[in-house]
Amino acid sequence: MSEVDRVRDFYDRTVEDEWLRLEKNWLEYGVTSAFLNRFLPATARILDCGCGPGRYALDLTAAGHSVDLRDLSPENIARAREEAHKRGLTFNAAQAGDARDLSDLPDADYDAVLVLGPLYHLTSEDDRNRVISETVRVLKPGGIAAFAFISRFAAAHYQLKTDPAAIGQRRAVIDEFLNERRHRLASETDFFVDAHFVDPSEVPSVFHGTGLEQRALFGAESMMAQSEWRLADLPVAERRQWLDFAVSVAETPAALYGSEHIVFIGTKRG
Repeated sequence: MSEVDRVRDFYDRTVEDEWLRLEKNWLEYGVTSAFLNRFLPATARILDCGCGPGRYALDLTAAGHSVDLRDLSPENIARAREEAHKRGLTFNAAQAGDARDLSDLPDADYDAVLVLGPLYHLTSEDDRNRVISETVRVLKPGGIAAFAFISRFAAAHYQLKTDPAAIGQRRAVIDEFLNERRHRLASETDFFVDAHFVDPSEVPSVFHGTGLEQRALFGAESMMAQSEWRLADLPVAERRQWLDFAVSVAETPAALYGSEHIVFIGTKRG
């Protein structure tokens, strides 16, 4: 089975987990949403490429944007459509597809493109560059693109917030993330599928020569990856204050290295 087939199969099998993930990872969701809202125009034509089950797309559609969905997993697309129907929302389009090939889409057609997942799972630099190139091609001059990466420190953050006592059993995986910067699915019971990891300091260089001008680089959990689930139990008012704080410091070095997910936002040069 190819890498892409393994990724598709993994997400087809874990749709419910992925739907619930951004409820549990509320800081990642809240901080990323705040930055998107900062840069998006009042109404935009948006491609959510790697949309998963549609968490961001649902919010953006409800806010009045016209959103096209694309995801490698047909099951994720089906769940996104189902959730939209429950809410009385309609996506402009929603279909399964590969972020490396957007050849059915015209040039310069979108005000914004979200790529908040595909770069996690392409271990080939050439494949990652194809995703970036295709994203820039379909983006209008002056439009924004957002790309998410997984930090090579993510496994350590995750272990610390979930089960720090299990370091003996998980040390090999933590070191794999940190040093090899890739993971390959070992079996259907593996906790994660094929993936690529970055050092936060190296993300800007990925976009050199792509036609994108950096607007923001931030840590989605904003230095609080290890506290995210504990803070989720706070009353709404206190949680809101922590989210506001997280957004305010998300672009600092502490936030970049204290997060599991790193997000780059760029504008296409005219």
